[in-house]
Amino acid sequence: MGIRGAAMTRKAAALAAAAGVVVSMGACGVKAHASKSYTFNVDTGDAVKVTLDVTDGYDITGKVPFEVTKDSEEIFEGSFLHEEGYELYREQIDGDETAEILNEGERSGNDFIFWQEEADDATEHNYVVKVKDSGTVVLLEGNASEDAAKAAFDRLTISRDGEAE
Repeated sequence: MGIRGAAMTRKAAALAAAAGVVVSMGACGVKAHASKSYTFNVDTGDAVKVTLDVTDGYDITGKVPFEVTKDSEEIFEGSFLHEEGYELYREQIDGDETAEILNEGERSGNDFIFWQEEADDATEHNYVVKVKDSGTVVLLEGNASEDAAKAAFDRLTISRDGEAE
């Protein structure tokens, strides 16, 4: 076998090894994730980027109010508020006997409140999110179950994306 034959043998061995790695990655449960992002220029002067992991039937629209869906069923309708909206919603929740805070805290630098309330013979599960380093709040409202709302929120990333023009 000459130099050329040895090089072809090494190349074939390398390709076989690479194919083996790809096959073993599939066997380990590696799953591809796809996401969809929209940047909204809001009247607070901020550009707010909303990204959703769209695997498993999730989707997001790019118009305001934006919608987050799973298998074409609406989970949230999203809108934007000025930063004082965060505290106004906290006061409203605290003053509403049909409302109950389920969780609050910080995720990816954003403060959030997750609550449920009774409205029009339905239970709403909503989030209000104060976007880090901005004057913007995102309101996510919906009639989905608590678990569906949490699952959709866990797939969302919300961030300030520079100044709106």
